[in-house]
This record gives sequence, C-alpha cells and structure tokens, in this order.
Amino acid sequence: MNVFLDLYKTLIPYLLCIPIGYVLARKNIIPKNIVSKPLLYFFMPVLVINHVLEASVENLTILPIISFALSVAMILPATIVHKTFGKGESRSLLKSGFSFFNVAFFGIPVVNALFGKEAITTLICIYIGSALYGNIIGYFQVARTRFSRKHSIKEIFKVPFIYVFILAVILKIFGFETPSAVEPVVDVFSVIVSVAGMLIIGINIEQVDFKALKWSYYLKLLGVRVIASVVIMAALIGLEYAFVNGLNTEETHVLILLALFPIAANLTVFASFLKSNEKQSALLVLLSMLISLILVPLAAMFFQ
Repeated sequence: MNVFLDLYKTLIPYLLCIPIGYVLARKNIIPKNIVSKPLLYFFMPVLVINHVLEASVENLTILPIISFALSVAMILPATIVHKTFGKGESRSLLKSGFSFFNVAFFGIPVVNALFGKEAITTLICIYIGSALYGNIIGYFQVARTRFSRKHSIKEIFKVPFIYVFILAVILKIFGFETPSAVEPVVDVFSVIVSVAGMLIIGINIEQVDFKALKWSYYLKLLGVRVIASVVIMAALIGLEYAFVNGLNTEETHVLILLALFPIAANLTVFASFLKSNEKQSALLVLLSMLISLILVPLAAMFFQ
C-alpha cells in the first residue's frame, strides 16, 4: 500500500495538469501550438543533450538497445490488432501508440518515487533508446496519418532531435560535461516538460465525447498492448542475461516497469504539431496512463 501512496503523491501534481489543460481548451484561453512547439523545439532537445552527457558509456550500450528493440518489436502486435479488431483505427497511429513508452513525462517521477534519484540514471539511458525510436520512426508513423510516405520522410528532418542527438554524441565523445550551474535549470525543464505534456493531453481530450466511447474496445486494445510489451520485454531481458549478463537487479526492475509504462505523451505532442489524429492520440495516452497507475505499483510491490 505504501508503494501506491508514494507513487500517487509524486504524480498527482502532474496529473492535475490534465484537467487544467481541458479547461484551458474549453475556454479557448491558449492555442495548442504555444504548448507543443516550445516542447518540440526547445525543452525536449535540452533534456536530450543533458541525458546523453550524464549517462555513462557502459549504460549507453545495453539499456538503449533494449528499449529501442522493445519499441521496434511492438510494431508487430500493433499490426496484428489493426488486421483483426482495430481496422477502424489508423495503422500508423496504432503502431505509434504501441511503440511509444512514456519514459520522460511518466517514468522520471515514477522511478524517482519507487527507487530514488540514483535510479534516474538508468531511466535516462532507457530514454535514449526510446527517444531515438520515437523521434525518428515514431514521428514518421504519426506523420503518415496525414502525409504521403515521401512527405513524411521530409517531416522527420524538421524534428530537432536528430540534430540535437548528433550534437550530444559529439559533445560526449569530446568529454564535455553539463556545467553544475546548469543542472538546476535542467531540473526545472524536466518539470516543465512533464507539466506541458499533461496539459497537451488535457487540451486534446476537450473534444472527445466520452459518452460515445467504446470502452470495451479501448480496454481490449490497451490490454493487448500491455501483454505484448511484457512478453517482449521478458524475451529481451532473457536474451540479455543469456548472452551479455550486464544488468544489475535495479536496472532489470526498471526495464520490467518500462513494459507497463503508458503511451508517451510525445504522441499527443507530435499529433498536435502535425494536426493529425489529435483526439484519438490524447485518448489513448490518457487511458493507458490510468491502466499504468494500477499496474506499475502492483509490479513494484514484488520488488520490495
């Protein structure tokens, strides 16, 4: 029970931003671009650079590869869902919804609450693999819901992450470190990103008619996502143990929880920026978060 309480006390301030975003959209107080563009072009790139510079070279190998592999592998169950009971959904949106994991907005406060600040380094390395997928392949998938394949490829090069990540790697190679005076600012940026991500969810769900929703359909869809991610993560951890065996217990625990994380709020950020499937993306993120708020602390209880 303490696990639930500790987790909820940490997340409640961020979760409250969802209804605030809903009210802001309902009253037409601010347009979505004011929130989404600074995230995409400034705050998220700063965090990416900081994450890469903080992570050790050792942690930058195994963990990002596993998180990237998880995202790629989740395309298969998303495709199966689309061919079976999810034919009414955009295939690209389903692929993104299955493959995007909320490592930053949801993961950082969760891991901090459950394992302490030391475990955030592990999460940062996991974030790099997820961000590589989400900001390149994932962004392409969201763009495909609106543009042609050729146009979508061009859209990828508008995402600053590619250039930011290359810059971060170059700085890492030359031994550059984040100045200690900048670290408090980066911590504030982390909070801003989490708050803004929740605001966008609230803004996007303003137009959703909850009374008309097919709850059983969405629960089935997200249930398949959870089961698939758990099975795939178990396989990846098993392969790592058999051939590398370089993970400690805490790193393994964080990876297990990753499979239970909700759909990344990046899906709504990208959808808002591209003006594509905004309501559906926000709905999937919100419902998956509600499920994760139950499953993550349940799984964490077994780690005690």
